[in-house]
Amino acid sequence: MEQDPALPSLNQEPELLKTVLNKEGFRFTNQRQKILDLFQSAALGHHLNAEEIHQQLLDQGEKISFSTIYRALHVMVRLGLLQELELAEGRKYYELNTPFMNQHHHLVCVHCGDVEEFEDAKMTQVGSNESASHGFSLLNCQFTVYGICPSCQSLLG
Repeated sequence: MEQDPALPSLNQEPELLKTVLNKEGFRFTNQRQKILDLFQSAALGHHLNAEEIHQQLLDQGEKISFSTIYRALHVMVRLGLLQELELAEGRKYYELNTPFMNQHHHLVCVHCGDVEEFEDAKMTQVGSNESASHGFSLLNCQFTVYGICPSCQSLLG
């Protein structure tokens, strides 16, 4: 899902989560803000899953349940703030939703689950062309490559 271009980016407006939640009839909570803060402070291209979010919040001294994390993630995906990705079998990852101009694709290690992003305009163009040829309006284009990362290759080698 593409972020609404009328919405400012999260970095431009720190109160964006509160504004979007209130507009859509959801309550703003400190826990939701702390989850969003993790995404904003994560290294570029780093995807988080619920377990990583839970562990990072525990490390910060927060007491939060998995059900609270999953509910918050679901709400933020629904509102277009986060994007949900099923990159590894049965594992969902989340990342900040960015405008269409920043389309990226993923390399996924099937052994350790490591995910790396890459950009390739040709891949995005193929998605755009295929969408148009079938009468679709392109919202998002993602290409996922599954393989074994260099670290795992050396372990398995």
